[in-house]
Amino acid sequence: MSEYLTSFNGERLKAARLYNAMTISDVAEQVGVSKQAVSQFETNKSEPRLETMITLAAVLGFPRDFFYNADQNKAVIGDTYFRSLAATTNKERLAQIERVKILVNITNVIKKYIEFPKLQLCDIKKLKKIDVEELAAELRKSWGLKQQPIFNVIDEMERHGILVSSVFTNSYKIDAYSQMQLIDGKEVAIVVLGNDKDSAFRRNFSAAHELGHLLLDDFYDVNDMSKLEYKEMEDTMNRFAGALLVPIEMYTKDLMTKSKTDLNLYIQLKRKYHVSAAALIVRARHLELIKQNQYQYLMKQLSQKGYRTCEPFDKEMPLMKPRYIHEAMKMIIEEDGVTGKEFMDELSMQGMALQSGMVENILNLPEGYLMQNDEKGKLVRLQRK
Repeated sequence: MSEYLTSFNGERLKAARLYNAMTISDVAEQVGVSKQAVSQFETNKSEPRLETMITLAAVLGFPRDFFYNADQNKAVIGDTYFRSLAATTNKERLAQIERVKILVNITNVIKKYIEFPKLQLCDIKKLKKIDVEELAAELRKSWGLKQQPIFNVIDEMERHGILVSSVFTNSYKIDAYSQMQLIDGKEVAIVVLGNDKDSAFRRNFSAAHELGHLLLDDFYDVNDMSKLEYKEMEDTMNRFAGALLVPIEMYTKDLMTKSKTDLNLYIQLKRKYHVSAAALIVRARHLELIKQNQYQYLMKQLSQKGYRTCEPFDKEMPLMKPRYIHEAMKMIIEEDGVTGKEFMDELSMQGMALQSGMVENILNLPEGYLMQNDEKGKLVRLQRK
């Protein structure tokens, strides 16, 4: 059963506030209490009265039981790597971190029904320094990938135990981010991809970038980084993504042509490597397959043709999406016949009392999905001929 506390859990109030990207002042104003009162609630120095508690729950969008639950799993949250760090506020980033915590808690309940692949990241202990070419080769070897383009790196990540989602970044200027958690001694790797990427080629690169963060997590401490150091780290992850998605030997052969200064070559090659032409040009420069002046010329061509935001073929390939969480819920609800109420009750028993709409939003499920086979709306099962 859920671990209900004898008193209000102030940590849950803070979590709900951060989830909504609200300050203490924001909550105080909407609830009609002082900032000092909200602060005392969060630090468990005082407990809200029933009327105040009802208003808090309504303002924050969490059921009352959530504030009297305690986390069943002890999690150690590692660094969170945001690609658009400069464009986001600390309030927005903290909201995403809280949402990831809830995502992981929901996934832990899903795993009571469905078996997910075990996390498999390659061993980087042998790396004395960060060498993206060596790291990419080691990962390919560990995952059994041949020296060829990777059509869908998201699928590879999920197959090797990485939790991938593409939700709850719509209202923020957040491109993608990744995080490592340690739950009861077990590592959990999470990648959240922004929904603003309408190009499958760019999303493939973005996912590989975040994969680099997971692999090199032990090499960095974002809390002690300057802006310049953070930028250098992001550049390293871009180099890793290029090394992983664009194998050096194959790409070198492709550029053994006089056409390597022709933008059309890279536009055609993007179909082969499943990354943008811009990323291919950058990769060519990193490998010194083109000179600096040639690189500048090609990038100038990209800008003049308006390809910085949308390249040729971007609209032709459907956007790759994470599948495992969605397929797991489909198995639970549609195939196993577990009702939404039963699933929500299980969440509550694990200390995660939530509104069904919130769960649908976090898992990127259609509105009302968890209610489709409850008593008042039996799921229709048609038979094949």
